[in-house]
Formats: sequence, structure tokens, C-alpha cells
Amino acid sequence: MTEPDHSISPTGVANPAPSLWERWRLPGLVTIAIVGVAALLYTALGSILPLIISLILAELLFPIVSFIETHLPGYRRFPTAARLSAIAVVYLVFFALLAFFIYITFQPIVEEVRHFIENAPRLFESAKATFEQWSEEFNRQVPEDVQAQVEEWLRSAGGVVGGAALGILNKTIARVTSTISIVLGLVIVPFLLFYMLKDKEDLSNGMYSALPDRVATHTRNVLGLAHGVIGSYVRAQLISASIVGGGVFLGLFLLDVDFAITLGLIAGVLGLIPIIGAIIGAIPGILVVLATDPGKLIWVVLVYLVVQFIESNIISPRIQGRALRLHPIVIMTTLVVASDIFGLWGVLIGVPMVAIARDIFAYFYSEWSGAHSAGSSAEITDETETANAAAPAEPEVETS
Repeated sequence: MTEPDHSISPTGVANPAPSLWERWRLPGLVTIAIVGVAALLYTALGSILPLIISLILAELLFPIVSFIETHLPGYRRFPTAARLSAIAVVYLVFFALLAFFIYITFQPIVEEVRHFIENAPRLFESAKATFEQWSEEFNRQVPEDVQAQVEEWLRSAGGVVGGAALGILNKTIARVTSTISIVLGLVIVPFLLFYMLKDKEDLSNGMYSALPDRVATHTRNVLGLAHGVIGSYVRAQLISASIVGGGVFLGLFLLDVDFAITLGLIAGVLGLIPIIGAIIGAIPGILVVLATDPGKLIWVVLVYLVVQFIESNIISPRIQGRALRLHPIVIMTTLVVASDIFGLWGVLIGVPMVAIARDIFAYFYSEWSGAHSAGSSAEITDETETANAAAPAEPEVETS
């Protein structure tokens, strides 16, 4: 009895394994397209900034709009009117809260920020004088070999931090457009946001309908992955930054430190930067307390350390960890590389881009593995059926 040919299907046609090009052609083309679009968007970042802001706001507000829309009477009979009414409610609530915030807090905040900016040179000189005084006392009381080691460490650390900060600042300034164009761009954000909320489904369906079915499926899935990561990341960062800014303000306010509101705002804004944002945000507070009341330095440092501890060990693992699922080493490496290449924008969006790239790779690898496994299973089934057909039938045994 001859062995059946396992490379031949029941139809007599060979079933060769797909080539490497066939396996990775579609994932490669989609990846190249995504990278190309990302590069194009980056080169025109100043012009499309209103579009990016509108997209982020649309992702944050659409769940609220959808919730209001589905709970309005007549939603199914008049869906367009329900959508417009829901958007109107969101806009009214937003502008009402904004007006209330401006009325209650805007004037004190503006006054304190203006006062802080006007006194920044004096505060810096005063902080420098305090530091020099402490340095002289340190030199009198500490052995010279220890002084040399400490100075070398401070010099290297300061060079790294200062160089990174200067690099980020230079690259950011090089990418920022004029103030007039930014203001004009921000004016159109509410209008862009309105149409994105109103026609969200139509915009998505129109884009996918222009693509072949298979490409449209993969594009929809990839954009869904990116949507999930970015939405979770933005929400996590906003919550984290709000807690950091509020915690710093509360601590400094209780210590009666000057410019507590401004320092809290700075800490909150810098808190948008993963991991190192809270650390960088402590520098202005330390300089202010050195210039105004050095006796409170330890308490101010303790406030920032407590806020940083809470942010790193309680907030980040629960909120940001779920959003990104990246190891801190990967996050810090990404921040360094992205800041060197893209400046401040690299710091803000580099980490979620890495998370998106990871998820896209995992998606296509899973798709390829599933297809390959399905193909192998089909071949095994075909081979089994061929073998069964080729095997001689067993004679039936009659029983009396």
C-alpha cells in the first residue's frame, strides 16, 4: 500500500505555504501608509493643530453626546434633531462652566501669573543668592574630596537635564507658528468640533466605503486600536495632571507659599508628561521658596515628593497603566528619543504612539498567525480525507 501524497488536495491541486511576501504584504502596506500619514501630519503640525484639538475633543465629548442623544424623547423618529439637541446641550454646559470658572477664578489667576512673571528675575536672583550661601556653608563643613564628588555629580546631572530642557525648548519654538495663526486656528475649533460630533458616523463610513473590503476591515480595526489607546491615554493624563496640579496647589496653599495657584497650574500642565512631568514641575516651586522663604524648603520638597509618590504609585498604575500597558523603562526611553527628534510634541505624543505601534504589530501578527493556523488545519483535513479515500475498505464481518 502506498502512502498518500500529503501535498496534494482532494482536487489534485498542490497547497503550497504562503510566501513571506504574501504573509506580510498587507500589514507592511498599512504600516507604511500610517507612517507616511504621520510624517505628513508632523510636517504640517502648526497648520493642522486645530484639527488635532478638535479630534481629541470629539473623542472625549462624543460618549456624552451619544448618552444625551439616546435619552431624548423622539430619538428614533428624529435622530438628526436629537443629535443636534445633544450637541447644543454639551456646548451650553461647557460654555456655562467656562464662564463660571472665569468669573470665579480667572481674575485672581491672571493677576498672580502676571505678578509671578514680573518678579521671576528677582525670584531667580534671590534663589541663586540663597543657594550660594548654602554652598559656602557646605564648603566649610564638608571635606574637599566629598565636595568634588558632589559637584561632579551635580554638574553632570545639571548638564543632562539642562541640555534636554534646552533641546525640547528649541525644537518646540522651531515648530510653533506665529501667535496670530494659532489664535485664528483655535477660533475654528468649535466649528470643526460641531461637524465632527454631528457627522461622526458619516465621516467614518465615507472613508471606509472608498477602500476595498479587506483593506477597509484592517483599516477600521487599526484605527479602532489607535482610538482606544489615544482616548484612554488622554483621559488618563488629564485625570493625572488634574490630581497633580490640585495636590501641589493644596500643599503649597496650606504652607502659605507665594504663587501657590501658579505653581499648581505649572505642576498640572507638566504633569501631562508621563513619569518625569511631576519631577520637572517641582523646579519652579523650589526656586520660589528659595527666593521667598528658604525655611520652608524641606516642607515644599516634601509636598512635591508626596504628590509624586501618589501619582507614580497609585494614579499611574491604576489609570495610565491600563491605558498604555508599557513598562516604565520603555516610557522613559521613548521620552528621551522622541524629545530629541520631535521636541515637546514628541514628549506629549511619543508614548501613546509607541503603544499604538505595539498594538498594531500584535494585531497583524495575530491575523497572520490565525490565517496560517487556519490554512494548516485545512491542509491537514484535506490530507486526512485523501488518505481515508485512498485506504482500502475493511471487509464486513457477518455475524450469525
